Amino acid sequence: MKTFLRGILHFIAAFFLFFLIGMALASILLKIKLLDMMFDSEYIITVTILTGIWFFFARVFMNANNLGIWEKRKISIITALISFIVSLVLLSNSLTILPAYMVSKAFFLENLVSLEMMNILLIIGFIIGAVALFAVLKMPLILKKETKMQWDKLSSFNRFGMMALFGLLAIFLLLYLGQGGIREFVNLAISYLKNADVEGFRDYLLSFGSRAAVVSGLLMVFQSVMAPLPAFVITFANGLLFGWFFGAILSWSSAMLGAIVCFYLAKFLGRPVVEKIVTKKALNWWDQFFAKYGKHSVFIARLVPIVSFDLVSYAAGVTSISFWQFFWATGLGQLPATILYSYLGQTATDTVKILFFLFTIVIALAVIGMILRPKLNQLIKYKKLS
Repeated sequence: MKTFLRGILHFIAAFFLFFLIGMALASILLKIKLLDMMFDSEYIITVTILTGIWFFFARVFMNANNLGIWEKRKISIITALISFIVSLVLLSNSLTILPAYMVSKAFFLENLVSLEMMNILLIIGFIIGAVALFAVLKMPLILKKETKMQWDKLSSFNRFGMMALFGLLAIFLLLYLGQGGIREFVNLAISYLKNADVEGFRDYLLSFGSRAAVVSGLLMVFQSVMAPLPAFVITFANGLLFGWFFGAILSWSSAMLGAIVCFYLAKFLGRPVVEKIVTKKALNWWDQFFAKYGKHSVFIARLVPIVSFDLVSYAAGVTSISFWQFFWATGLGQLPATILYSYLGQTATDTVKILFFLFTIVIALAVIGMILRPKLNQLIKYKKLS
């Protein structure tokens, strides 16, 4: 129980310290009028708090002592004081309005909590946070000597990959929350992809004019790396918009880029983190599949549209398969489906969903038949002999 309460105290301290950092950064951007007009700086608070929470969980579940900056006396006190003073000086002209407004917006409470109530909550939160921050300096976080994933035992390559991935996610989240145009762009694209609206997605790409191909390519990479969305919608739309030949080239090359990014992300992050991304069960399935079919496993998996493209890319990154084996297997394996989807997108947009699923079933049955054929032949031979 004492360990649990101590953990809560450290969580509050981490939350408070990164909240102060976020307030200081948001206050600075508020004073730069040009940036403030283009970007909702209040959401920096949201992202810095999420960073603090991630650091806390890395400290607890990976023994990442270096990330527990709220536990380090000089760093935590100096950072907290500087952040507090910067916010106080820059917001001094409207202390009763701006801090409350910024925090309400950062926590998505604009329409739920009044500024007066938020000021009261800020005062209470500041007192609790300051007490927690000073208390943890005398109450270090005591954990088990070994955790499932030890930060210090990860290679510098893996640690860098993990920090780089979180940094990219933080930048994306900051841009998504802080810039209305980017948020609308992402939401609209996800809506079309999620609903498998090929013609709607085609019209969406058309709205970008000469940049349509670039947007399509970026979205293909985005769905490969970060979002479990149906890529076939992009491929169909590319065929419909650019013609089957150029549409296929665009879809194939952007999917290849997405696969390469996933492959090297897995190399950077290491198996423990990849397990969290694709689930341990899926990765164990891939291990068995890879053990059985070796270097041909990627090629076979790419031929079956029902096998997750992202799973294969991430899982391959934590196996012994070389990059060039992965590259050629992915390129050749996805080529037939890409060409066919692009052609169907150009010629049969009214029935793309039906055709897609029919093609998926046919290919899946063909590959399953190819895999099971040796066993069936053995079974037939055994029955004849008996």
